[in-house]
Amino acid sequence: MEFFQALNVQGRVISALTLRETRSRYGNSRLGFFWALFEPFAHVVVFIGIFSALGRASPIGESMGLFILTGIVPWLLYSNIVGKVMAGLAANKALLGYPQVMPIDITISRVILEVATLILVMLFFLGLAVYSGVTIRIDSFLQMMSAAGLIILLATGIGLINAAIIPHYPSYQNIYSAFSRPLYFISGVFFTADFLSPEAYAMVQYNPLIHLVEWFRSGFYTSFNSNLYEPNYAISVCLGVFIVGLIAERKSSKRARQI
Repeated sequence: MEFFQALNVQGRVISALTLRETRSRYGNSRLGFFWALFEPFAHVVVFIGIFSALGRASPIGESMGLFILTGIVPWLLYSNIVGKVMAGLAANKALLGYPQVMPIDITISRVILEVATLILVMLFFLGLAVYSGVTIRIDSFLQMMSAAGLIILLATGIGLINAAIIPHYPSYQNIYSAFSRPLYFISGVFFTADFLSPEAYAMVQYNPLIHLVEWFRSGFYTSFNSNLYEPNYAISVCLGVFIVGLIAERKSSKRARQI
């Protein structure tokens, strides 16, 4: 009985934190949700312009915009969750003074908001594509959701690990940002692994993100079967990083309340 009462309290705390985060991020600006739409739109437009100038057609399907969108959304899901989870405790120090609020509650609320935001963004652009006359035939929602779920686990785990390290080594945040930037260019956002040279293929195959992006696209496109993504490898890495992140959060939660 006490377990369910505690679960109910935590659920209400997470709901309140999510609502607070939503108002803080979108409610204080006249443009509000526009900024959530602008970032993927800017990526799509820029890459369409680059590929058009180079005379390149979409590697999959007929729409270059959809191809870029199916790479940008998984990437933003990863990068936004890592960033928000990593900065979550520092941005909500005052809330940790309440005994009902745990550090993990802040993490969960931020992850929920990022996931909900990008689902709406994806639906908006798919609706815009259909309105523009683009035919969309999704092969497997289950594959797309599986890939997205693993991205959430991977990003949350890395965010929690980073959040545990930063209080001890503040400069680590800058180091992580510098090393994570190249991931954007080697995670399959604007290419498929089948177009890579054998040397490049051998290097990127250890990047779990490109496995997940290819997995996501395999679920979206009926005509795409990736030769790269290995479900067992992606699942093992994502679960392993997530478990390490939870352990790091557990070890650093007491310190977070004292900062």
